[in-house]
Amino acid sequence: MLNKLYSKLLSAVAAAAVVSTATISWAEPLEMRISLDTAPAHARNRAMESFVEVLNERAAGQLNAVVFGSAQLFKDRDVAKALRQGGIDMALPGFWYLGGMVPEATAAMLPVFYGLDAKDAISLIDAGVAPWVNPRLEAKTNSHVLGDWLTMGGTSYFLVEKRVETHSDIDGLKLRVPGGALLAAQAEALGATTVHVPFSDLPLALSQGTVDGFLSSAESVVSAKLWDAGVKYEFGDNGFFAAYVPMISNSFWEQLSPELQEIVTGAWRDTLGDARALTAAAQTEARTTLGEHGVTVLLPTPEASAIIREKMMQNQDALIDDMKMDAEFIAQLTAELDRSGN
Repeated sequence: MLNKLYSKLLSAVAAAAVVSTATISWAEPLEMRISLDTAPAHARNRAMESFVEVLNERAAGQLNAVVFGSAQLFKDRDVAKALRQGGIDMALPGFWYLGGMVPEATAAMLPVFYGLDAKDAISLIDAGVAPWVNPRLEAKTNSHVLGDWLTMGGTSYFLVEKRVETHSDIDGLKLRVPGGALLAAQAEALGATTVHVPFSDLPLALSQGTVDGFLSSAESVVSAKLWDAGVKYEFGDNGFFAAYVPMISNSFWEQLSPELQEIVTGAWRDTLGDARALTAAAQTEARTTLGEHGVTVLLPTPEASAIIREKMMQNQDALIDDMKMDAEFIAQLTAELDRSGN
């Protein structure tokens, strides 16, 4: 009798094990959709693909993170709303798209950042801007910010005819700048007139003389092959230092176990250094490509940039007021820059 009961118990345990094993093998990984509006060859996309590779490996079948580039899902200007509504799982928008919700997200476009080298700009973003902005972005967008931002590189003015060797050479030029009052104020402080032209229409505007030049990054100029539109000079003044914010929708984040949340956070933290190295190298490679197409790079001295930054700082309080930024926070950034000796 006991032998029969024992045999039935073993059979029941074995059957339960088969069901459990089948359940595990049939479970589908949770899909994690990552939205980017840049093309696959862009440094941001390549950095995200590396993050995804590490993440999927560490998640061991629990997640299937996929990058959707070229605005297949959303344009960057729309991802904050999509994150808030749970329409996308993760995005990496440039901070310039987030100022409408948290004005201080665009602090790196203020005069205090003008002309800084990469080391100082990244240090100020990491230690000052991101820690203050991240929790406010989370509250406004119903999202979770993974950690430090993916920095991209400094911007330059690109010119067709005028050889700009010093800041004073910009005086009187008509320049296209991306949207935003802060970038327009920067160019106008140098004596330029700003013109609003969609990036897609820039080649025609350059060839027709509607604008004399524009503000951009070297990689963007290369991707659009704007030497074909007559670009001959780059004035690399590091007008502002671009960065992208890693954001995950709370509706997705809260589906993850604490263990999976740590895996996602750790994958971002552990791949960010290589990602930043990749974006920095992309800018260097882009300048090499520009040189191969006859574009001359001209760089102001650090001393000249410091003089211009000090001049622009005279208008910073008015800009802070116009943009409705927290004046105390910006004062802290400025004090930190002073302590660093810049």
